[in-house]
Amino acid sequence: LLTGNMLDGPIPPLIDNDMDLSYNNILLPKDAKEGKPHGSGPKPHGPEPNTKPNRNYILEARDKYCQGKSKYYSLFINCGGGQTSFEGNQYDEDINETKFYESPGGKWAYSCSGDFLSASADSSDYLKNMTCGVSEQSLHETARLCPTSLTYYGFCLHKGNYTVKLHFAEIVYTKDEDYSSSGKRIFDVYIQGEKKLENFNIKDEAGWPNKLHTREFVTHVDENPLVIHFFWAGKGSIYNTPQLNGPLVSAISVTPNFTIPEGNKLSTSKIVGIAVGSAFAPILLLAFLWKMGWLGNKELQEVHIKVRKKSFTLQQIIDGTRDFSSKMEIGRGRFGIVYKAEMPDQTKLAVKKISPESTQDKLKDELQGEIFFNVKSLEHENLIQLFDGYSKKDLHLLIYEYMENGSLDQALFEPKSRIELNWEVRFNICLGLAKALKYLHEENVRKIIHRNIKASNILLDENYTAKLTDFGLASFDNEDDPFKTIKAGGARAYFAPEYARGQAITDKADVYSFGVVTLEIFSGRSCTENKSEAQKYLLDDACIFQARGKIDQLVDKKLANYDRKLVPKILNLAIMCINPTADLRPTMSEVVSVLSGGTLEQISKVHTSSENFSGYYL
Repeated sequence: LLTGNMLDGPIPPLIDNDMDLSYNNILLPKDAKEGKPHGSGPKPHGPEPNTKPNRNYILEARDKYCQGKSKYYSLFINCGGGQTSFEGNQYDEDINETKFYESPGGKWAYSCSGDFLSASADSSDYLKNMTCGVSEQSLHETARLCPTSLTYYGFCLHKGNYTVKLHFAEIVYTKDEDYSSSGKRIFDVYIQGEKKLENFNIKDEAGWPNKLHTREFVTHVDENPLVIHFFWAGKGSIYNTPQLNGPLVSAISVTPNFTIPEGNKLSTSKIVGIAVGSAFAPILLLAFLWKMGWLGNKELQEVHIKVRKKSFTLQQIIDGTRDFSSKMEIGRGRFGIVYKAEMPDQTKLAVKKISPESTQDKLKDELQGEIFFNVKSLEHENLIQLFDGYSKKDLHLLIYEYMENGSLDQALFEPKSRIELNWEVRFNICLGLAKALKYLHEENVRKIIHRNIKASNILLDENYTAKLTDFGLASFDNEDDPFKTIKAGGARAYFAPEYARGQAITDKADVYSFGVVTLEIFSGRSCTENKSEAQKYLLDDACIFQARGKIDQLVDKKLANYDRKLVPKILNLAIMCINPTADLRPTMSEVVSVLSGGTLEQISKVHTSSENFSGYYL
């Protein structure tokens, strides 16, 4: 609250520790003893560690580095990350963990203030890394986070108008397993003192976590520094995983909106020399690599992946993803990124590239374990087809059939989704999922429990046929350890109560998750949404409406035309599936029977007994 003002005079140490005092004339405790503004006098390495500069110090730093001359026409900072190249520009390293830092050479500086609400947080939390693997998006896998206020200063820029491009990605509030994915980060952005963004929420603007979002602004720079200020005004999540609130930014680029004078351009002779050298250097390099046998990966050319009646080399598939280009990205998960691969004959594939950091546990279950080989052999119209996998060195891939319409989660809950799910499509999705689980539980040679049924793991093809995917947490029903917990963590809102109770996990856990997804399908509401105290949790609302005989009030308002007799039956069936007692839930064959025209009364009386059920929620 005290940043960017003309206040002066000494302040107590306590206020200095807890507030942003940058860019003002206030006397900080150490300098107050001497009666001079903090930052005055020669300080080649900036203020004392973990203190903030006042207005005088920022202007002195500008004068020290610029010496009355403008030097730069651009500025690129990889906030929270190392030096990197992106879109042809070299981004400076920004990995310091102090509250104030000046870049080598004095081209820019930052000031960070405030304290995180978590007692366990420390300065290492100023730098955040994306937990899943990133390929070309190295610029956006890191970010700088500050508790209250984060200000970047650009020194020695030439006068004129510039485009400031801010890169954002919500890489902190992303996980379902600790409920952080429901967290809200809201902050304001000022450039040159003018508010450019108010109540800015990265996740809402990008559509979902871990997705890049950029904003561009035009601003004017004169003899003063360029000032970009990110400020958290206390909005967003307060009581729901609030430990790491505050402004978060991944990268900053500043480019001129004017023509750079000729004197700052290369001469014709230099351009010709560089062009000639550039033309011959790659040829010489390629010849050397070819001679040494380093050019290309022979194994990638020899490994063939069978896709129905076709065959592609692994190299062809990688080329189809444009070498894992961010432009071909279609989804993200706990363990990696999914890319679209376009093959020469127009065949489309989905390629899941598992991040090296997660391969130890993940590949044991999904690439090298018995489950992988069983999933590969599964054949059902409502199960995603896994064509093959590859795991060697630092390359770990799963190759699936491509789903044109993305996930059910995106179709139902993404604000900018182009997909409209009518009554018939929703019913077929529900029935398809039920048939898939019936196949896994009762018809497959070995009974498989999926253990991670949720909307984001249900994909839709070009005809909106539902296909269940992601068997990374699956297990056989006759495993030695039926009490195995989900160590990797999934979307806990979909988990059956027996996980929390430490009870044996059976196929009835999948039945519970099916019930939750069914409620989402026909209500249009997410079970993981972060509601205010005045609004109820989806499962609570379902049970309350059922008890009051008003189950139709749960139906999605977007469904104008639907079967008014069948939908209540489906919702009541879903509520039977989320019974807190596993033995009281129906089997998937009973569920399929009801959805195929049967009645709820056909399910045994033990399942329809709800005396002990409704009271669990009400």
